[in-house]
Amino acid sequence: MTQRRIVSALENSIRSHPQNDALVTGDEVITYRQFGEYVDEFVAKLQASTRRGEFVGIEATRTPSSIVAMVGAMIAECPFVFIDPRDSTSSNAGKVSSLDIEVVARTADGSPVPVLATASTLPWGTAADQDPAIGVPTGGDRIGYAIHTSGSTGEPKCVLVRVDPLARVIEDHVRQLEVTPESRTLQFARLTFDGCITEILWTLTAGACLVILPEERLRPGAMLGATLENYRVTHLKTTPFALTATDPTSAMSLRHVVNGGGACRPALMRKWSEVAAFHNAYGLTETTICNLLSDPLTPDECADGVPLGKLVGEGDYHLESLPLSTEDGTRRGPRGELVITGGCVAFGYLTPTGVRRFLDANGVQIYRTGDVVEMRGGELYFVERVDRQVKVRGYRIDPGEIESAACRLDGVVEAVVTAESHDGSDQAAADALVCYYLGAATPREVRGHLEVVLDGYKVPSVIQQIDTLPYTRNGKVDRDALRASRQATRSEQATVPAAEQVLQLARHLTGVADAGLNDNFFDIGGDSASTLILVNRLKELGWMDVGVRDVLRAENLESLVLELSERSV
Repeated sequence: MTQRRIVSALENSIRSHPQNDALVTGDEVITYRQFGEYVDEFVAKLQASTRRGEFVGIEATRTPSSIVAMVGAMIAECPFVFIDPRDSTSSNAGKVSSLDIEVVARTADGSPVPVLATASTLPWGTAADQDPAIGVPTGGDRIGYAIHTSGSTGEPKCVLVRVDPLARVIEDHVRQLEVTPESRTLQFARLTFDGCITEILWTLTAGACLVILPEERLRPGAMLGATLENYRVTHLKTTPFALTATDPTSAMSLRHVVNGGGACRPALMRKWSEVAAFHNAYGLTETTICNLLSDPLTPDECADGVPLGKLVGEGDYHLESLPLSTEDGTRRGPRGELVITGGCVAFGYLTPTGVRRFLDANGVQIYRTGDVVEMRGGELYFVERVDRQVKVRGYRIDPGEIESAACRLDGVVEAVVTAESHDGSDQAAADALVCYYLGAATPREVRGHLEVVLDGYKVPSVIQQIDTLPYTRNGKVDRDALRASRQATRSEQATVPAAEQVLQLARHLTGVADAGLNDNFFDIGGDSASTLILVNRLKELGWMDVGVRDVLRAENLESLVLELSERSV
């Protein structure tokens, strides 16, 4: 299924289902017959203003106009890039300049047919301080579109995606998600995120209906739930955050739900599989959106973790070995960095000095994902980002492995593990693992579970129950905000009476919020590093002669408090 086959499938939908709804908004319904007319009108404009193979900018608005522009650009064989007016002027100017964009398709007065504007007349048209265009490759490797990475692991990068491999990805989604002319897909992803490409094309190539709504109608929680009900959405692909914050209801019409963009937890899968076939998906911008998609999952097969799925699109993979920790007793299968190879791999990065191809020394298309995965029972399971591996007290640790283990406990919905210093003074000198989690389980229950399923050195020193997880603008967990919240809690302890400081500090150092005087400090998570912090904090409070031996000898926190109370402050 090449680009011509995608275009043929789109044209077939228009021809075969003229009366079906193609696009639905909050106040407008566009049939396939109308959609075809709008696309034809736009293609005529585009062909009169551009050359085949010339990049076109598309203003990223949640309107039918943007969809008409995207489909029209594909038919006219013009590669495209979405440009969000809400992004910074310098960011958008960089896109226009580097891709040598001369015209931009814009939404005008609510019309479904875009107008073409000269890029240099727009606020973010080519700026004087932008580098000149490098030049986009043409010929055998036809570029379908450019997409910019989120920058969550560094500076955003411009990925040039070849058009032909995209077709197989779409075909596989239509088949596995059982998309039919009766289906209704919610267009959830931002248009500057590559997930939107699959949502749009699996829908329109199957003659189904694409539901396009303002972002406020997609807010995770009650608002998203109401949208799914009111617009009779049958197909939804969204993030772990959105699925965690939203509850399914019997009033929803969902047939297929796909988790994408982050690790999927068993509790999440159990919740949504009650109302729809639930799939987990994995992919990267650099490897044509989606590489792995699971069949419908059941709670029984996900009790020990949620598999990433089987290959979709044109490509293959292998695992490259990574440095191992000195102990690896809890590993249940081969583990390594996931490397994607084959036709699905995008063309490369467009950089200020030229195109950096995704090729190895032998000219093989290859992309190292930076993700650590584990093979168990013939299935791949996500473990962690390579760049999130940490070294704490001499051990190399994958925080994602601990997060996944915590989420296997009933009562834990989501978990995030960070490496921090016990006293919060210097993250670079991390001496403690901290596990923040959502769920009804108590910290004691989480610790007991982890002590059974993990090697001892992997059990976090601090296990802290939280009400909500903070997220960045790109939908990633904001680990810096979690660390800051813990330090804010610590700073508040200064107002607590001196007699309560021991309990408050023990709770902070272990995360056990209900730690009481009958608890032994080490039984609730105390270790050598946190003992030193405890002693130093007690000295700051005035007990200058307290030492590590006092903590070690104390039967419980009450005996430690009694010992200290007998000393002058």
